[in-house]
Formats: sequence, structure tokens, C-alpha cells
Amino acid sequence: MRIGLVLAPLLLAAAACGDSGPAQGASSTTPAARHPKVAIFGVDGATFRVMDPLLAQGKLPALDSLMKRGAHMVLHSDIGEGASPVLWASIATGARKAEHGIVGFTRKIDGRNVILCSDDRKLPALWNMVDARGGSVGIVGYWNSWPAEKVNGWIVSDLFATSLFKRNYTSVELKAIAYPPELVDELRPFVAAPADIRREDLDVLGQFTDAEWAVLSADDSQAEFVGQNGLVALKYGLQAQKSFAQAALHLLETRGQPDLFFVFLELPDRVGHNFWQAYEPDKVKGGAQAVDAGWRERWGGIVPGAYEIVDDWIGQVLARLDPDTTVFVVSDHGFRSTGGNGGSAEDLAHVGGSGTHDEAGVLIAAGPAIAPGATCEARLYDVAPTVLAAMGLPATTQGIGRVLRPLLAPEFLAQHPLLPAIAEPPRQLTGHESPGAGPDAERLKQMQAIGYLPGATQEVPGGDGDADGNH
Repeated sequence: MRIGLVLAPLLLAAAACGDSGPAQGASSTTPAARHPKVAIFGVDGATFRVMDPLLAQGKLPALDSLMKRGAHMVLHSDIGEGASPVLWASIATGARKAEHGIVGFTRKIDGRNVILCSDDRKLPALWNMVDARGGSVGIVGYWNSWPAEKVNGWIVSDLFATSLFKRNYTSVELKAIAYPPELVDELRPFVAAPADIRREDLDVLGQFTDAEWAVLSADDSQAEFVGQNGLVALKYGLQAQKSFAQAALHLLETRGQPDLFFVFLELPDRVGHNFWQAYEPDKVKGGAQAVDAGWRERWGGIVPGAYEIVDDWIGQVLARLDPDTTVFVVSDHGFRSTGGNGGSAEDLAHVGGSGTHDEAGVLIAAGPAIAPGATCEARLYDVAPTVLAAMGLPATTQGIGRVLRPLLAPEFLAQHPLLPAIAEPPRQLTGHESPGAGPDAERLKQMQAIGYLPGATQEVPGGDGDADGNH
């Protein structure tokens, strides 16, 4: 059994693996030596439940290589805290939502919903911490990273790609999509429009009837909103992930590798929510026969195929990284069946809703800072302090995360001993004005339509209990 698959209490996790390092609050200076480099792949919703069979079949060569030369374990999520924006903010800060301020998808201002953005984050994120310690950063696609902050390096915010959450900005032209601002025009050719999806792009996932393909590929760029539909979510997820991956590859080739690099890959979450019924039909209420037979035959490969696509992107990025880079692969949560059957093949406008969040996420680490074969209990709050340690940088006094000391190689710690934790300087906000009634109004309508916020125009299909925002 994989270490950590049976979930342990969070306090036990901290005691088993955490190490806060030297005394909190001590002053420290950043070492003069070059910072060891770290690259992080954020894979939304990744789970060993799907990865293990694929690894055994040799279908995830990039991830398999990292695991064989490094360490891997369950990353315990905290799904009770809320949706993906909350969890990714906790990964970036090492803190709970009450501390970091990203409490969901929206917040209330004068009685109206406003979508949370980077200026709503109360605490410095990992890239701010590295920047403040003298390192360089490159971030692509992180949740709630718009408006892009000024850093020593570059940030491509989550509004760069046309995703299912963030689409049709027709009334106001958004600014601060990237930093430096000129990156927006430079990276524009790498935006994969949803309407440009090709049928052959889906071959690794499954087969689709002409009727299914018509729903999936319809050009909805002029539509006021897109309703909850797993086929459409697949298109947006595939193209958004491609946009971020292509932008990341271009920046690594043209700007070089920063000390801290991150790219967000979202497809496992999109397919997990909408096609789990075909992956694990035996988990559906009423048994496998409750799932359309055609879906079972043609769509059983959609969920694992998404991981193969992710693995290919990871392999392409790894080939462009310095060989002495320490690599982390992390997910905000895992996945399991809701018991829903995904809807009906007779109603292709309402497909999905068969998978939901599970506490068992993924942590894979390899490289100079990592002890091969290390095992321990790990929480998502521990990612930020452990990454700082893997870069030879001082820990942070903020949050509840702790350095996963057993994960770090003794020879690395001999050269880069854990440094005293320091307090973070106050956040420097972008000063960018709220998008107001234009983009916010459009995005709110879109998020309601797909069931992520109250007031949805369409019901979430397939018996999914996630209309409360558990995405």
C-alpha cells in the first residue's frame, strides 16, 4: 500500500514529517551563493488512484522517471476548507483560508459578488517569498494570479487562457494579464482557442460520435455563457492547459529558467468531474449498467488519457530544465466517484457530474534536494516551506506549513542547512482597479451557468453534489 493512502489526522501528519527548522522569528540573510533551482508542476486534481495503473503499464514515462529517482507520497488535502482556489492559495502560502484570504471563488462587496483576484490574497505567495529572498521566479497559470504581480522574473496569470471559468471578456479589455505587460502580445500566438480544437486531439482520450463531437466542438465564442456540460468542459480544459504549457515552454526557451518555475496543468480535474462514470462505472449507484453502454466502451480512456497528455507536457518541460533542478509535482486534491452516472446519452447538453474531490492528492519530488525513496506524511500546507528549503532559502513564519525534512537529502542539507524562519514583508498590491461590472459580470454569469456559484441557469447533471463550488 502506498505510504499515506490511508489518511492520517493532520496533526499526526505534522508530527510525523514536519520540521519547522530553527527557532521561529530569528533574523536571517539570504546566502550569497546561487539559489538551487526548483520547478513545480501543479496538476489540478491528480490522484494516484489513476496514476498507479498507468505507471504499471509504462504510460507515464516522465512521471515514472521522477518517481524512480526521487520520492512520492500522498499529499493530504484539506477539502473541508473549500474549492480549488482556496486549496491552491494554501499551497502557495502554507496558510489556511482565514489567513490568506482566498475563501472561495467570490467575496461580497456591498451585497454583490466580486470574483477574488490576487489583490485579495492577504499573504505573500511562494513567488513573493522567493522574490523577497533575492531569487527569480517564473509562474504560469496559477489560480487567482490576476492581476499579475511585479516580480523579479515573469508571471502569466490565470486569465491568459480562455478557460471554462474565464471567457468572453467583451465589454472591457483586461490589463495586467501578465508581467511584464509586454508578454501578453508576445504570448498571444500560444493561446489555444477552444474553437480551434481538432478531433485528432482527442484520440488519446476516447472516441466520440458525430453528435457528441458537434456538442464538444461548437463555436460558442459569441455565446453569453456556456452551461454545465462535460463535453464542453473537456474542450476548454484541453485548450487552456495547452495554452499554459505552450507559454511556459516559450518562456523557458526565450527567457531562461528562473530559480522558481511553476506551470499549472488543469485537465485531470476537468475530466475527473465529468467522465469518472466511464472510468469507474462499478462505483456508480445502481452499478455499471446505470452508465450508458456506449460511454463505457468509448469513454473509459478519457480520465487516464488526460494523465498521459499531462505526462507528455511534463516531459517536454523537463527536457528544457537545468539538470540540477529539483522538481515537484503537486495536486490540490485527489478524486473519487460521486456515484452519479454522468447523465444520459439522450441529453448531450447535460453530461458530467460523476467525480468529486478526495483528500488524497499527489506529491512527487526528485532532484538534488530530494532523498530517493523518502516517505512521510505530507499536507498541502507543507509545500511552500519545503520548496523554500529545497532552494536553500529561509523558511517563513507565516501559515501552518512545515518543512518536510525527511524528504530532503542529507547531502543537500549538509550544503544547504535549514535556515531560521523569517517574517514576510507586507504585500505590495498591484494597485489595479477591480474589473467592476464588465468582466466580473460576465465571469459571474459564466460561473453560475456551470454550477460553481448559486443562481445557476442550468442544473448540474448526473447526480453530482458539487453545485456548492467543490471544484
